[in-house]
Amino acid sequence: MLASYAQVRINAAYRGARMRKERLAYFRKCLLEKQRQLTEEVGRTAIYGKDQEDDSIKDLGDQANTAYNREFFFELGNGDRRLLRDVVSALQKMDDGGFGSCERCGEPIAEKRLEALPFARYCIDCQRLVEQEERMATG
Repeated sequence: MLASYAQVRINAAYRGARMRKERLAYFRKCLLEKQRQLTEEVGRTAIYGKDQEDDSIKDLGDQANTAYNREFFFELGNGDRRLLRDVVSALQKMDDGGFGSCERCGEPIAEKRLEALPFARYCIDCQRLVEQEERMATG
């Protein structure tokens, strides 16, 4: 069952009030470090992908290899960009008082889960449901 936006905000406010300032500061530090790492990685991937755009390569095999490498680094960059978006979203939730609440059911996300994945969007039960729904959608 999906929680209404109002329920999520109420639970988020309650969760934010309960989470100690020290813990929030710790998670903010983790998220800011992850944001820095991902920003650097996205930049490196973009630069390396551009380095692969040598049109002077005449050999068909080399062209195929270059195209494969370009696609490979593009996909790596996409994953990093998605993670970066989740990290930025988690930082925004901290500012809004909603950090640590599941986006699906509105319940608190376990601190152990946040320790492992501070940008987690869902509690573990809802994460399983989301993954199951994604598997069913892709066949």
